[in-house]
This record gives sequence, C-alpha cells and structure tokens, in this order.
Amino acid sequence: MESRCLHLCLKQVKILAQVITLETLFLATTHDTLYYKEACQLRDVILRKPLGMSLYDQNLEEEKNFIHIVGKSKEGHIIAYLQFKAIDESTTKMQQVAVHSEYQNQGIGRNLVIFSETFAKKEDFSQIILHAREPVIGFYERLGYTKVGDRFHEVGIPHYKMGKHIEPNNIN
Repeated sequence: MESRCLHLCLKQVKILAQVITLETLFLATTHDTLYYKEACQLRDVILRKPLGMSLYDQNLEEEKNFIHIVGKSKEGHIIAYLQFKAIDESTTKMQQVAVHSEYQNQGIGRNLVIFSETFAKKEDFSQIILHAREPVIGFYERLGYTKVGDRFHEVGIPHYKMGKHIEPNNIN
C-alpha cells in the first residue's frame, strides 16, 4: 500500500512539474525592446547556427515594421518567438518561429502559433502564409495549415509554402 501511494504521489508531482514548466506568457513587442534583442539570440541559436549561419549577417532593419510575438518563461526569459510580415492588408507571413531547445515538445510552439493567430485576427488579417522547413510540416498541418505548391530550398534546406485562412475579428 505504501509503495502504491508513493508511485501515485510521484506521478502527481511529475504532472504538477509539467504544468509549472508550461507557464508561458505570450505577448507582442516591438523591434526596439530587450525582448526583441533576446529573441534575436534565440533565433540565432535555434534557426541559424545549426545551418552554419548567423542571424546577424543579415540586415535586421526591415524587421522594424514587423509584428514580433514572444513567449516568456515564468522566470522572465524569452523561450519562444515568431514574427509576422504584412504582405498586403489581408495576408501576413509568419516567419522565424523558434522555441528554446529546453522547452520544445511541451506545447509551447503550438500555443505560440495559436496566440499569434488570435493576434493576427485582431489586426484584421484573414490569411497567414509561411515557409515551413520539411521536418515541421506535420506540426503546421495539425494546426490547420495546408501545403501550397512544390518543395523548394531556402537557406539551403527544403521548405514548403503553407497557408491558413483565419476569420478576422471585426470588433473594434
């Protein structure tokens, strides 16, 4: 009986620890903040260094006009990021989606995308497009994105263009 209680208690602690580690605050920020600077470091480590590249080799000035969404851990660190680039008044491009390696496979990326879709709706966008790296196609498909066109190479690796229609919030 004591062994069974210990096993159940350990399971409860494990579940509680998972819930605690998933506490993430998502928010929109701007190009001139510390959040953005920390997010650039995350993007460099997760998206560029594995390809032998550096984020800082490109001109980041064009990102001044982008929408930046960050995920903050309960400790206040940036652990997730994505940006939107307006294509026209109804379409935005989601790009640079990154989750810190210690926080991957915990639902944070999914929650980041869902939060960002809600934000895009409030900004009156009705279409989100993106260029997905081949290994994460399933992730986006589970979130309702569909492939558009053939495979292509970007930053030296295979990608697919994907898209999703969203209903904008017409409430002011």
